[in-house]
Amino acid sequence: MVTGGSRWGGTYVEDKGMRRWFWGAAVLTTWLVLSVGTIVYQKQKLDETERLKYEAAAAVAAWADEFAAWTKMRIAELRVMAGTTAVRSGNDEEALPYLAEERTRHADLPLLGLIGPDGTIVFPDGSSASVKEDGAVPHEADGGGMLYGPVDGPHGEIGLVLAFPYQRTDGAPGGAVGSFVPLAWVHETFYTYTLTEEQTVYFLAGDAAFRLTEGGGPAEDPGLAGRIGSRDAADSGVIRFERDGEDFLLIYGKAAGTPWTLAAAAPGRLLLASAGSGFWRTAAGFALLDAVLLLLLYIFHQGFASRFRDLKKRLAQMSHAARHDLLTALPNRLQLREALNALIRSHPFSEDRLIGLVLIDLDRFKNVNDALGHNVGDRLLIAAAGQLGAALRQGQRLYRLGGDEFVLLFEALKAPGEGIAEAERVLGRLREPIRLEHHEFIVTGSAGISFYPKHAASGGELLRNADLAMYRAKKLGGGCLVCYDESMVEQTTREVAIEQHLRKAVAEGELALVYQPIQAIAKGKCGLFAEALLRWHSRELGPVRPDLFIPIAESTGLIIEIGEWVLRQACTQLGLWRRSGLPIDRVSVNLSAIQLEQPGFVDTVRTILAETGCDPDGLMLELTESAVISRMDVIARTLRELSDLGILIALDDFGIGYSSLSVLNQLDVDVLKIDRSFISRIHDGSKDRALVKVILSIASLLGIDSIAEGVETEEQLEMLRGMQCTHAQGYLLSKPLDRAEFERYAVRYRNPGLT
Repeated sequence: MVTGGSRWGGTYVEDKGMRRWFWGAAVLTTWLVLSVGTIVYQKQKLDETERLKYEAAAAVAAWADEFAAWTKMRIAELRVMAGTTAVRSGNDEEALPYLAEERTRHADLPLLGLIGPDGTIVFPDGSSASVKEDGAVPHEADGGGMLYGPVDGPHGEIGLVLAFPYQRTDGAPGGAVGSFVPLAWVHETFYTYTLTEEQTVYFLAGDAAFRLTEGGGPAEDPGLAGRIGSRDAADSGVIRFERDGEDFLLIYGKAAGTPWTLAAAAPGRLLLASAGSGFWRTAAGFALLDAVLLLLLYIFHQGFASRFRDLKKRLAQMSHAARHDLLTALPNRLQLREALNALIRSHPFSEDRLIGLVLIDLDRFKNVNDALGHNVGDRLLIAAAGQLGAALRQGQRLYRLGGDEFVLLFEALKAPGEGIAEAERVLGRLREPIRLEHHEFIVTGSAGISFYPKHAASGGELLRNADLAMYRAKKLGGGCLVCYDESMVEQTTREVAIEQHLRKAVAEGELALVYQPIQAIAKGKCGLFAEALLRWHSRELGPVRPDLFIPIAESTGLIIEIGEWVLRQACTQLGLWRRSGLPIDRVSVNLSAIQLEQPGFVDTVRTILAETGCDPDGLMLELTESAVISRMDVIARTLRELSDLGILIALDDFGIGYSSLSVLNQLDVDVLKIDRSFISRIHDGSKDRALVKVILSIASLLGIDSIAEGVETEEQLEMLRGMQCTHAQGYLLSKPLDRAEFERYAVRYRNPGLT
């Protein structure tokens, strides 16, 4: 009994001791958590306060930079408008409707108007404002523009005026094209940061301050702008000041290139409240939670812990999915933006090192999806991502933006050359063969690289500039790396202007056709063709070369409308020539692959032939080998239908593309046109002469005609005759002619004795 009682008593004592230990440990843990939590909490609160101040300063500075960049862009737009004929005419009745039309295209942008010598800006609706009123601060902007403000607007609102002067076409002094920008619009358009609920956003000009959050009225504190005056050297910052016995924070950022400063003010207590509140309640709740967790862990360890682990795993998976690409598991655009912002914030401490960003777009990846399916395309993307990732070194990161675009981010580069060399090395790794099932792929990428701060002032600008460089690489044929330079922005601006004016070229009658003769040169044969060539003389841009506007027309889809216009004009002209008895057998029209891929293209051609009265055998359609290869199945079917109508098909620039006999076998081709690069060297060496012979032999064996392009000398012409070439085209015979000149040429061709 005693022994048994001892065992029971020992067990009881041990159990009681374990309970005491558990509760003692729980109390001790709670006390420790409370103590440590208090210290950590205070430290975190201080860190969070500083972080909020830094974040607020960065946000307002970014707001100011974005506004400054927009101001510069708007001045550039005004410069374009100031150079138009409508504005320079000096006739307000012509200029104001033009500005109203420009505003209609961009209704979300501020008002446009004309500024006269007296400083009055008149708007198309008849309202006006003055840029010379008291308080208006004039400032000369970059690029020759002027900035005024703040001024009273046409409807009582306070705003700014951006202007660019113009010179009248008659030599008389002109005024300026101006844009009135309400302060409320500046706030609504650019300010997206909320410091606290009680914040006030200000616009500072000289010694004046205005509240953006209340429609642009004067600030309640007249000396607000003076508080920043002593800190002119700083472009942005945070100033602490006292007003009505309360501590305030003023966060400001100067808009570079302007006399204006953007700022936000809020009570300092709200910043501290944002950094954290309810310390004791949080600490006590944390301690209680800790004790409860200990108890629940003791009782429900298995079930609770496993559930908690599952929940944590799901949350981690959700967080990972939001920040990573689902297909390749690479960091996505969100992580790229965060990484860029972090690197740029830390750049002042990086000892003048560069940040390099490389944007890679896989070449012809769409062909893989179209030919082999998206499953193979996805696997190829994963393999390509693996090859890129395997090439990374320390300080290099890889991201997937989406589709077939990847981004390489290089840190701490000593010079641009180092970044270019590293990018070339990674691209070389990408080009290594990839085997998937029974297919082997050689993946190439078109890449553009830009550097911070050499090429950009922000992460978004850095990515945009790399994108411009990447598109330059695409235009160069792909598979290469191009470094950004400022001329790319100018080229993009020029292309945008070409696209804008090209959209109305057909309607405004700015397009015209010229015709270059194609003559039969074989002995005993005579025949005259005309190749219709497109020319554009823009009222605003002047003559624009086809090699500039045709690619833009193709990339924007405008080639559909323009191509139909060209085809209709050429068919109409041939019908007129034939009815007048001119000896013109055929007219040739160049086609784009985009036109051939359009559903209903054959019906369009059939309709044009019927409406113009042009015989199908008088029409020859030219297309290049590269256009055919891009969508062989679709284009081959379309060409067969066109041939069935009686239309002749010519394969242009034969010999410089794929030059595949299978192309000739699959297509109903009636004419081979030999590229001018072969003809120009036909008398220089045996190789070019032999290639021309081979092409002409192919045409002869297939029983189809041949046309030699770029014939410029009698020697070339005689050599081509000796090789049995059937037709020739080039400046030896004639340059491209307008309609009347071509008609005179045709008359002389029929009657050589006439002059």
